[in-house]
Amino acid sequence: MKDITVAIVAGGSSKRFGSEKSLAEFQGKPLLTHMLDVAMQISSNILVVVSDEEQEAKFKPLVKTGQIVIDPEGEPKCALTGALSAFEHTESSHTLLLPVDAPLAEPNLLKMLIRLSPGHGAVVPSWPSGYIEPLHSVYFAEHAYVIGLDVMEKGLLRMRDLLDRLQNVLYVSTETLNQFDPELNTFMNFNTTQELKSAERKRKQK
Repeated sequence: MKDITVAIVAGGSSKRFGSEKSLAEFQGKPLLTHMLDVAMQISSNILVVVSDEEQEAKFKPLVKTGQIVIDPEGEPKCALTGALSAFEHTESSHTLLLPVDAPLAEPNLLKMLIRLSPGHGAVVPSWPSGYIEPLHSVYFAEHAYVIGLDVMEKGLLRMRDLLDRLQNVLYVSTETLNQFDPELNTFMNFNTTQELKSAERKRKQK
């Protein structure tokens, strides 16, 4: 799709996971490779956002397509830091953020979010409970970057803090998006190795 950058947020410390999450294997491939495969179905403009040069060195052999960008030194290791790095380096008007641990993401669902993005500061999936998916969302990059810097200067570190400040945010119900992904596996992510192994077993049983 034109004028869209897909940014995979792969930084962070992976403390809960216990090892480098991006390199953990799911169905025989590292999670990062799965996400690059998803990204390539959407755009040729791909960024992989990492926390430091050590991560860059680990991930570089896997990133055949796209550019690796590093978070500014000394910034908090959080999703908002990664998002701002993506917005800073994007060469398109809009950026689709993706986490590194959503290997079952459905490209057609993500493309629908992109189609809805013109005229909005962000397009964000929202569950009936009110829970939102800011790392499966499309952002008007320049606007989000400027506002995001201000949010971080105030000591706020959540993606929701950014979204609360953006103009014309469109929240899209997951009940609408399930026509593109009936089980909404797009939003399945993994915080522990046990969760990853459990999901892999379930996929093998199907």
